[in-house]
Amino acid sequence: MPRPRTIVFSLCLAALLYATVVAGIDTERTIAAVGRLDGRWWLLILALSLINYALRFVRWHGYLRWLGNRIHPGRHVLIYIAGFALTTTPGKAGEGMRSIYLARLGVPYPHSLAAFFAERFLDLLTIAMLSMLVLIAFSGYVLWVIAPLAVLAGLLVAIRQRRLLEAMKRRYATPETRVARLMHGLVSAWDQAFALLGDRPLYVGLALGLVAWAAEGVSVYVIAHGLGLELAVETAIGIYAVSMLVGALSFVPGGLGGTEAVMALLLKLSGAGGALAIAITLIARIATLWFAVLLGLIAMLGLEIDRRRHPESAPISSEGKR
Repeated sequence: MPRPRTIVFSLCLAALLYATVVAGIDTERTIAAVGRLDGRWWLLILALSLINYALRFVRWHGYLRWLGNRIHPGRHVLIYIAGFALTTTPGKAGEGMRSIYLARLGVPYPHSLAAFFAERFLDLLTIAMLSMLVLIAFSGYVLWVIAPLAVLAGLLVAIRQRRLLEAMKRRYATPETRVARLMHGLVSAWDQAFALLGDRPLYVGLALGLVAWAAEGVSVYVIAHGLGLELAVETAIGIYAVSMLVGALSFVPGGLGGTEAVMALLLKLSGAGGALAIAITLIARIATLWFAVLLGLIAMLGLEIDRRRHPESAPISSEGKR
């Protein structure tokens, strides 16, 4: 299990960041705006977040089945959600701790790391695709949207080339320097994930990712509507996606700072006042990022309690790789 101080540090960092942001504007008006969102809207935006998590779990579960692993969905969903406890790590790398729990169920580390590699890459690609919706309202941001999407699309084409993969495996077969060891690890993950980037798992994964992340984008629309800001649903999805893309590419834990700044800026350009833009941003992040972290902590605690009660329990069988 990850060290508690790692989780506590990320929570304290976020609290400090948000306190600093709110202190820099009209605090009273921001808090008042947050307080205007009644319970029914909160239920709806949390439900949209749950839809996001559910669809991403279906994709993740499907990846491991595609690699030949058979895991009971009930236990597997807890392991998947537990990974959210470390969402606030650079590039969400902490979510790779799922591999530790899955290994106890007989899932080889290369399989779970391959699923993690494919999931992270497709999340970036789907968010970049959804970011194009922001161009409907902000045509001046074409470069900021098209450039990352073009890079990711080119990278997708490249990583689906078996000949290139084999060349990179030979190049870093015996790593000697730190950079070479890093590249060896990346190429190994790429090799394991290659089966998940074929046509069928790729297209299904993209479809699930688009719906999942669009659901969280819709939550921005719901929050804005609940607080009296007129905002088109496609614009709201685009604003959310661009904000997430900037946060992901920054490699700052959880995208903290970058995601909030971009979201608040685009909301202000959409007609929201400073306090209202910050309020929408804070609510959106609480209902998406921090709701996920909370669920992750609960799931992680449940898994650890179960592990201590049944330390000798037999792992669920895992059939070999396809």
